[in-house]
Amino acid sequence: MKVLFVFVVCAASVYGKILPDYFPQCKKSDPQIEKCLLEAIEVVKPRIINGVPELNIPSLEPFNVPTLKLDRTGSNLRLKATVKNMKVYGGSNFKIEKIKLNLNNKYVGEVRLTMPRLVVVAEYDVHGSRILTLDINGKGKFRSNFTGITVVARGSAKPIEKEGIEYLQAEKMITKLKIGHGQLTLDDTERPAAAKSAAAFFNASPGIVLDILNPLIEESIAAILKAFFNKSFGVIPLKEILLED
Repeated sequence: MKVLFVFVVCAASVYGKILPDYFPQCKKSDPQIEKCLLEAIEVVKPRIINGVPELNIPSLEPFNVPTLKLDRTGSNLRLKATVKNMKVYGGSNFKIEKIKLNLNNKYVGEVRLTMPRLVVVAEYDVHGSRILTLDINGKGKFRSNFTGITVVARGSAKPIEKEGIEYLQAEKMITKLKIGHGQLTLDDTERPAAAKSAAAFFNASPGIVLDILNPLIEESIAAILKAFFNKSFGVIPLKEILLED
């Protein structure tokens, strides 16, 4: 979810007048625009950990997701769940590995980043669900620790016109996720014994469970990223985002 910050800063670093003075600027025609953006992110990063409300940039520590609906059925997975009050800690420690942009009559970008550790806490409500042969029904709170995270986000956007002014809005967003290791604790108010067994199963074989859940996690991250991208860029005219010579 911290990829959101990278996409915002990539465009924010070439904003016009509305940006605070501490936001560096890059020119659209700069042949080394990716390098300029990497340097801009390093400058801005400490200033926006707590968010920038006037630019609709959310806080990074923690990153909050009020509600998330999950619904997926497959050969090894049947999951219907509601996750509330999710807080993600550790995302501000990301490192950008690569940025690629295509601004030649297009608005296409790719970001690859790594994070050493993420802690996710939330409330969950899961019913009628299973992973492999494991029953995972219940309601309560969970805490998960993930290490060795790599995220690749690819997105495209298009200009839209509102009242004669062009704005940039995300058209497509895809994420790919790799997690090195994970641990989980569950505090279930309905079925504590079953929750303990589910957590033990996950912790014994986190790689297997994460491989099954990964497509659903990637889709959720992409949806969150697209929504926040459009919220941030929906109030800033396109001509103030990409500076011409």
